[in-house]
Amino acid sequence: MMILIQNGHRCERQMRIFGRLFFSDDEYTLITTHFTHENDKISVYATVLTDDDVYFYDYALDFPNNTADASLVRKTYDAACALAFCKAAQKMRPVSLPWGVMSGVRPAKVVRQFSESGYTDLQIRGILSKIYGASEEKIDLAFEVAKREKLLLSEIEENTVSLYIGIPFCPTRCLYCSFVSTDVRVSGKYMDEFVRLLLLEIDKTAEIMKKMNVTADNIYIGGGTPTTLSACQLTMIFDKIKERFDISALKEYTIEAGRPDTITPERLSSARKGGANRISINPQTMNDDTLRRVGRAHSSEMTRQAFYMARNAGFETINMDLIAGLPGETSKDFCHSLDEVIKLNPENITVHSLCVKRAADFRHTQNALAESGEMNKMLNYAYKIMRQTERFPYYMYRQKNMSGNLENVGYAKEGHMSVYNVNIMEEVQTIIAMGGGGSSKVVCGTHIDRVFNFKDPVEYIRRFEEILEKKNEILKLWEERNKK
Repeated sequence: MMILIQNGHRCERQMRIFGRLFFSDDEYTLITTHFTHENDKISVYATVLTDDDVYFYDYALDFPNNTADASLVRKTYDAACALAFCKAAQKMRPVSLPWGVMSGVRPAKVVRQFSESGYTDLQIRGILSKIYGASEEKIDLAFEVAKREKLLLSEIEENTVSLYIGIPFCPTRCLYCSFVSTDVRVSGKYMDEFVRLLLLEIDKTAEIMKKMNVTADNIYIGGGTPTTLSACQLTMIFDKIKERFDISALKEYTIEAGRPDTITPERLSSARKGGANRISINPQTMNDDTLRRVGRAHSSEMTRQAFYMARNAGFETINMDLIAGLPGETSKDFCHSLDEVIKLNPENITVHSLCVKRAADFRHTQNALAESGEMNKMLNYAYKIMRQTERFPYYMYRQKNMSGNLENVGYAKEGHMSVYNVNIMEEVQTIIAMGGGGSSKVVCGTHIDRVFNFKDPVEYIRRFEEILEKKNEILKLWEERNKK
């Protein structure tokens, strides 16, 4: 149980986010912070009392009392309290904090927002280092990603949207998975009806887009694993998309084929004839023992075969995902996987840090501390080898309970960055989602309204009339926001 007492400044949400990095819910922990801001100096005295001992840290930061930027003041106060607590807690448990007390999902977005508010690069680096406590290497990464994101964001045209279609089916469910998917061995009997209704939702989406006076900038078919559907079912979806949208105007058209065991020449042909020009084939690891351990029904050789099939089918942009920190893997194992993927020469490689769902028991063991060091080796090797092979980081995000408290990074060769990946991270373009688990985002300036589709295929089918109503809700939000 965590008890929090804060004097001078309260930031309970921020404190609890970082408290969970150090302490589990069943541990008695009393955390206190005493905050003052006087004579252009912030001071925070933090104490952490446990059943075993008491730890403290006296934090100080030069910060003018007359700072006019209210948002920066609030963020600084929150960060100061969190950083003081973390410094005290690290005396007890040396948890790695490469990003300091940056708790947001999108570190590069922080850089962009400060830049748009008029701060210089030097000032932003100072904020990330002195106020948030981020390491220099992570600050460099955030700036590099922000620079490339800015290029793509500058190319977004007015009256365009991104389209997402969620296919919530997978051959099996992987042990580490947190995405919207159901095991086709259980839900496969609903696939035909799901596809039938999805075609109607595509019709409805085309109608509201016409009323919104917008066109599709890009289309992303994800999941789940869309290639769990049959070639015939995929053709029906691609034909409907081609019927209702002008795909000749698309910057990119992507299909996830994340499970190599679902990739066949027929499914690839369906996607290519439908207009898809990008595909994601995700081995996660090229070590067969690990694949069996985490519930993947394919081998590393099947990944190679799937890659060559996609290339022969005409896909000129192929992404491959790897996960750093999978159970039982060392940095040597991960580096082997990355080296094997590099040999295939995909245009994009995304490196994910394992997100541990029940992290408390795992994080506080000697294995967890060793894992943090191994994770850094893995990601540092990835960054080095990507640069050597002329793939550069262009999008990045973080999650709760991420192993090593690190990040997920997408790397791409020049000319192969994914517009959709950047759009969903930076939230500057409206995204209209269809299918299972889709999350629509109606963007107007800095204001974002979200409309969610049902995740479960059975729920999607049973409550389909509500799905159509959600499309009307998107139109209503769009009209309301654009009147202002």
